[in-house]
Amino acid sequence: EMAETQTPLSTLLIKHRYIQPGQLEELAEQLKSQMEEEKQAGSSIQSILLEEGVLGENEIERATEKAREEGIRFSQSILELDLVSLPKIAEIFKKRFGIDTVMDLGTAQIEFQVVNLVPDNLMKTHELLPFKRKGKKLHLAMSDPRNSTVIRKIEMITTLEVVPYLADRRVLLKRLEEFVVAPAPVPGRGGAIAGDSPSFQQLLDSDSAVKMVNKIVEGALNTHATDIHVEPQEKGLRIRYRIDGMLYDIMTIPRDMGIPTVSRLKVMSGMDVTERRRSQDGHASYELNGQRYDMRAATLPTHLGEKVVLRILDESSLLKGLNQLGFEEGPLNDFKKLIHLPYGMVLVTGPIGSGKTTTLYTALSEINHQSRNIVTLEDPVEYQLPGINQVQINPKIELSFANGLRSILRQDANVLLVGEIRDAETAATAIRAANTGHLLFSTLHTNYAVSAITALHHLGVPRFQIATALQGVVAQRLVRLLDPDTKVAVKPSPLAQKILGIDENTTIYEPGRDSTAGLGTGYSGREGVYEVFVNSEAAQDAIISGESELDVQRVAVEKG
Repeated sequence: EMAETQTPLSTLLIKHRYIQPGQLEELAEQLKSQMEEEKQAGSSIQSILLEEGVLGENEIERATEKAREEGIRFSQSILELDLVSLPKIAEIFKKRFGIDTVMDLGTAQIEFQVVNLVPDNLMKTHELLPFKRKGKKLHLAMSDPRNSTVIRKIEMITTLEVVPYLADRRVLLKRLEEFVVAPAPVPGRGGAIAGDSPSFQQLLDSDSAVKMVNKIVEGALNTHATDIHVEPQEKGLRIRYRIDGMLYDIMTIPRDMGIPTVSRLKVMSGMDVTERRRSQDGHASYELNGQRYDMRAATLPTHLGEKVVLRILDESSLLKGLNQLGFEEGPLNDFKKLIHLPYGMVLVTGPIGSGKTTTLYTALSEINHQSRNIVTLEDPVEYQLPGINQVQINPKIELSFANGLRSILRQDANVLLVGEIRDAETAATAIRAANTGHLLFSTLHTNYAVSAITALHHLGVPRFQIATALQGVVAQRLVRLLDPDTKVAVKPSPLAQKILGIDENTTIYEPGRDSTAGLGTGYSGREGVYEVFVNSEAAQDAIISGESELDVQRVAVEKG
């Protein structure tokens, strides 16, 4: 109408009653004031940086030129040129404009429902991302948090009050790539996971990734799985559960759900969803039927995409007590005596996934008393034990098993747990602790109990120190149990008779085919099988004399 009638815009606005006649001058003044304020604000950042000696005139000119050429704000230009740190810019924005800065956008847990409140085109065009909703307030990360026009537009669309935050544009664009733009597949590498669609809106509705992850996790919990494997394959994302020590295929998620599913898992676990080239570790928790489950997460970049493994940590397994672990009466009594000793070293050995952590945690729970100071050094801390001081090693700050153990020795501890003896330094420090009045528990990866002696010796510990410090060793395995309701009685084959030392009249059992336990495998649960070595005086003499493992074992058996 304005073009056809040559009528000024202001006249048309008044004619169609969009504004009142007296409002026009007021609006013009407000717009002029806003433009002047923004102009002053932009220059004030430069002047503040100059006044404080943070930047020189040449750097200001360089950053200004970059901002002009790329169409970005001056504040983002100096960040991208690494001229000023984000904390310094945050300080200026808070002091000058009263605007906070989101410092942890790269690792912030952002729900898809929150992101989907704002249209994709607005987020991409204006470089912004909603990262949190609290009541009627929408917290918005922006490369230009002083863009009041865009803020008002989003408030109109969402009917929420926008709280703008300054964000590092580089981090913001990476997060936008995760939540708005799905990267195109790399030819021959990762096509199955990267997806073909440019937008999550075209891939899934607002909560389908959340529902998918919930389905995966709850399925694992309901089948008593210990691990969840999320693996990129050519045709999609393969989901496998480890149940009773065995891996089973559960489902394959369509390729276009790959990135949303993996991203959701990473967000749950507190990982940086923008980092795909490096392995990451994280921790998540999940509640089902009133019970809380902790999960340890780890990612691994493969040529087809990111693989994620979740280890489910079921604290209820620690509530059973030593009597429920599966020990026979004799070995159980020996182990109880070992864990109640005032000092010395007690080791638990076995392959990965054999239940060593459960055995040690149960032992600590058994002897946990207010009169004892118990300190653990773990990688990572898997279960929270009330009343026990648990320390997580951290190589980034040089907190290794060896360094941590030296620190713990100055903490007036009665009982120590070292997650694993991996090197000579840790072995030497652990032996010294055991020989100076501490009861020390740890683990080794050996096949037999007496093999721990050889392992310690190979780590440089003299035999006489092993003999005096080592009180006992528990070697263990976990074996699958038959479903008691469906197991089938059969006659043993000649081979079974030979291996088991039984005759043909002995009844043995096989898994039933009609079992619903363990995904229909006929097995239900696992139980520990234990070998306990107690270091007697005769065994000590054999160790010091350099006797073989078989000879040490023979002496131990002869002495009960």
